[in-house]
Amino acid sequence: MTQEIRFCQPVGKYGFLSPLAAFPITMSVDGKSYDFPTVEHYYQAMKFSASDPRFATILSLENPDDARLLTKTPEYKVNRRQDFEQNKFKIMEAGLRAKFAQNPEAAELLKQTGNAVLIKSCAVCYKCGFGEGSGQNRIGKILMEIRKELQK
Repeated sequence: MTQEIRFCQPVGKYGFLSPLAAFPITMSVDGKSYDFPTVEHYYQAMKFSASDPRFATILSLENPDDARLLTKTPEYKVNRRQDFEQNKFKIMEAGLRAKFAQNPEAAELLKQTGNAVLIKSCAVCYKCGFGEGSGQNRIGKILMEIRKELQK
């Protein structure tokens, strides 16, 4: 039987898999390089152009969950990048790839998950995660793809 590894928050043995885990990444946005404390910070900031003050505010937050919650407020739901919705999964994948490329210790931990099925199992996350058993598990699938590439 294939082992399953479920994760959501950046805690516990497999918390490193979470986009909220404290593995910084450096990414180019609008032609300039930025340092993001987590993949979640990158994902949330990408809803705005780098020149938008909300981008800088997201970068300044310590807690990645605060960044996620902030973008759900009315003033953060307007005037977003027009292409964010159609590119959001590509943005998450780019952030996750950067996380494991730029943080060798995270890459080694990912390889150590062997052939386990990785499932982002957060009750409210249906598109990126597994939701309550009915989600698409996109993050888990991306992580398994990255792991396969690292194991070669």
